[in-house]
Amino acid sequence: MKIERKSKNSKLIIKLAMACLLMFVVFEGYGQKISTSPTRLNFKVSPGGSGRGRITVSNNSEETQTFQVDFGDFDATRAGKSQFLQKGELPRSCAEWLSADPAFFELAPGEQQEVMLALDVPQDSTALMARWAVAYIRIANERQAQQKDSDGLIVNLNQSYRFGVYVFQTPPSVTFSKGEVIDFTHKGEELVLRLKNTGETFLKCNSYAEVTNLGNGETRRLESKNFTVLPASNRDVHFQIPKDFPPGRYSVLGVLDYGNRDEVAAAEIEITIPEKGN
Repeated sequence: MKIERKSKNSKLIIKLAMACLLMFVVFEGYGQKISTSPTRLNFKVSPGGSGRGRITVSNNSEETQTFQVDFGDFDATRAGKSQFLQKGELPRSCAEWLSADPAFFELAPGEQQEVMLALDVPQDSTALMARWAVAYIRIANERQAQQKDSDGLIVNLNQSYRFGVYVFQTPPSVTFSKGEVIDFTHKGEELVLRLKNTGETFLKCNSYAEVTNLGNGETRRLESKNFTVLPASNRDVHFQIPKDFPPGRYSVLGVLDYGNRDEVAAAEIEITIPEKGN
């Protein structure tokens, strides 16, 4: 691979424990009837300063709903899926700096509510780096449900619905942005470009792969991917090789465009697509 820079009985115990868990489930029906906007808020607040952002909550269901707002942390896997954590679990959390007004409210069918989110940044060294959190808008009225497992054990579940708004805080003094390609691999019909955010800002990335047939020089670009990478985090971008590619040898250029107007990060590998059935 060439990496380059280019311009531009425990079973029973577990089941019993499940009965004590509060399950947060977003059902498709509620996803259609309750909505929040926007899905993310970006702040650029200096140490000692404050920022404000608005979230609009809409109740399009046929029932009056009670909502409450609270905060937590989130991280991201290599695949880009969010992992939700308790407030303050991550070193770079800003959840403790957030508050909401109102934090508890009721909406009749068809009503909307604007929630003012406040970010109050302390005047100390903890404020000198990018931080992030998630604001939860929860439907406060819990619903009781029962579930019977294969052994006949009845588990009582409290089902609560929540909707998340991602919060990103970048101090104005934090400007160093850099993304790197750390690996590029091929297995079967899949290409995997492994990336790392080695800068201090949140990277808004576009990644794509260009596949060149070494026999006839024809080049095709595979589908572009758009995503955000947290500081000091890795991300795997997967590209599927189309089934209509003829057998032969190919050069594949994997590209990471992370918003730097002067350069992109890239890696190049050679692959062989075998005859079908081989």
